[in-house]
Amino acid sequence: MLSKVKSREGRFTILFIEKRREKRLDEENKVILQIISENENLEGSFYSFSMDVSVGGLKIMTDSPLPVKTRVRLEIAFSDSKKLVSGMAEVRWIKSLFDDEVFEMGLEFVELDPPSKLFLFEHVYKKILFR
Repeated sequence: MLSKVKSREGRFTILFIEKRREKRLDEENKVILQIISENENLEGSFYSFSMDVSVGGLKIMTDSPLPVKTRVRLEIAFSDSKKLVSGMAEVRWIKSLFDDEVFEMGLEFVELDPPSKLFLFEHVYKKILFR
């Protein structure tokens, strides 16, 4: 987000303000999503790829967008470590690309077991710090 700030001397400076809470790692990993209905039944599943990942969630590319607030059970297969992370996530936003044929979708993790949380934290921050 861009913000215009006025200095004491009356000059304006443009600042970029990052609104994200967590650092993101640009990384493509295989993702399996299972849609969960309101009565906690699984309604269907599909495959996708992550575009980025953080300890708080991930961005995927898909041709099957889901409504915001849809809950999904997901599995992320990390390409370089062959580690599998499972948990629950919620769709937070959707962005249409390429004439409503391809979409970006932001998912926020709502339930991960402690080993998955630890793996994500170590994975993301090791790669960010040691690039």
